[in-house]
Amino acid sequence: MKLVKRALIIWGAWTAVALLFAIQMHFQTVGSADPRSWSWILAWQLTGWWSWALFTAPACAFAAWAIRIRRPAVVIAAHIPMALITAVACAGFEGGLKWALGLWRTPHTFLTGVLDGIGIWWTFNVLVYAMVAGLYYAWRTARLETQLVQARLDALVGQLQPHFLFNTLHTISAFVLEDPKQANRMIARLSELLRQSFNRERGPLVTLEEELELLDHYVAIQEARFGDRLRVTFRVDPRAASAVVPTLLLQPLVENAIRHGVVPNGNVAEISIAAVREGDRLHLEVRDNGPGLNGSSSGGGLGLANTRARLQELYGPGHRFELTNAPAPAPGGALAVIDIPYSDHARDHR
Repeated sequence: MKLVKRALIIWGAWTAVALLFAIQMHFQTVGSADPRSWSWILAWQLTGWWSWALFTAPACAFAAWAIRIRRPAVVIAAHIPMALITAVACAGFEGGLKWALGLWRTPHTFLTGVLDGIGIWWTFNVLVYAMVAGLYYAWRTARLETQLVQARLDALVGQLQPHFLFNTLHTISAFVLEDPKQANRMIARLSELLRQSFNRERGPLVTLEEELELLDHYVAIQEARFGDRLRVTFRVDPRAASAVVPTLLLQPLVENAIRHGVVPNGNVAEISIAAVREGDRLHLEVRDNGPGLNGSSSGGGLGLANTRARLQELYGPGHRFELTNAPAPAPGGALAVIDIPYSDHARDHR
């Protein structure tokens, strides 16, 4: 299937080039002493550029082999004979094809058609070969960079999930002896949470709705642990539900807020989670009413460091991630803010 898709892309690209050159040739011949019909112009250009469609795969295959040499000077030297061979072969094929279709304006035999094609186009074809090889290397570099970013993201998620799992298991372990029924309910929640988070179909990006569904299981476990001492509220803009976000984006922020918001003074820890779409941006907030940054070490930890790293990999300077003390009139606490470009699956797959 991939080969068919690539073949269609190659043929489509060369067809587009042929149409552009056909339009140029049409305007060049308008009003001239030797006007030419649209059908002849299209046939002339398509036979030339479709010939290159046939030679693109061998040129790219050689480029893929040559890159293994690793030394740039030797790679260029290896391409020179291949460029000459491909240029001559493609020009000869084009000349013969034009003869077969009767496109030459003067009498030709098959041999003279091939030879004239070589004489006319081989130098130009050397430049086309260089363009094809250059585009292949540019595509290969872009693909390798994408794969590298994906590998880094997978590694970061791999670090986060065990951390997330161990912390949750530690929470459940506290209830195993003192409240077995509650522990069973928490284990059921954890089972569903793990089923979703480790689902192979769940890639590095999910919808905000899916992320909040996963977060709900985590929050339920923590609410069972702390009882009336913890209150979590969600405020989600319906327009933001389909936004694409990194998986496990909010869980480390909520975990951090709960850890530092639930203090042993009897006060109810209030955690507020908000998501709003503002134009082409998605704005996320996690707020707690704990002692704030000055009263705790809530600025660090593996979860937050992991979140920073993944946001940097995915969005670069196009994102904002801040962890500050909650502004007035809030009585205190910390505020985590994430601002990323808004996108959804419909837009990404157009």
